[in-house]
Amino acid sequence: MMKTILLLAFTVFVSCAPAANTDKTPVRHTNKTLLGELVDELNMAMKDFPKETEEKQVFLKDLQMNVMGHKEHEVFFCQAEQELKTKVSGLSGAEFDHFRFDKKLMRNLNMYNKHHKTCKPADEDLDKIPLRAFLKNLLTSVKSAFSQVK
Repeated sequence: MMKTILLLAFTVFVSCAPAANTDKTPVRHTNKTLLGELVDELNMAMKDFPKETEEKQVFLKDLQMNVMGHKEHEVFFCQAEQELKTKVSGLSGAEFDHFRFDKKLMRNLNMYNKHHKTCKPADEDLDKIPLRAFLKNLLTSVKSAFSQVK
């Protein structure tokens, strides 16, 4: 009888206690983590990407990389993701493997953009640059954002 009462009291006590650390659970992917992984993935993509020949070049919009603060990085990353999705992700070939939707580079870029929701479309009249130059600009911007995140 005493065991039953103790068991019942313990059950009530445990069920009434708030779940520990519910609003303090760490986010799996912080900005610093996502940006760090993006740096790694972009470095790998640049290393694996062959030199483009004149007839096989892929051109993307030359997105504006002015002096960038936090908000400008967010807009730039969103526009870069849109450009890569529309112009590169669907291309076949091993050199374009990093840019498929299910690969880490595109997943992390998408996850970063989902957290910030500051996307606005890039101007249609922007100049076009080769994919390699686009990736260099994106890598520079990601490194800059990574160094600014606390």
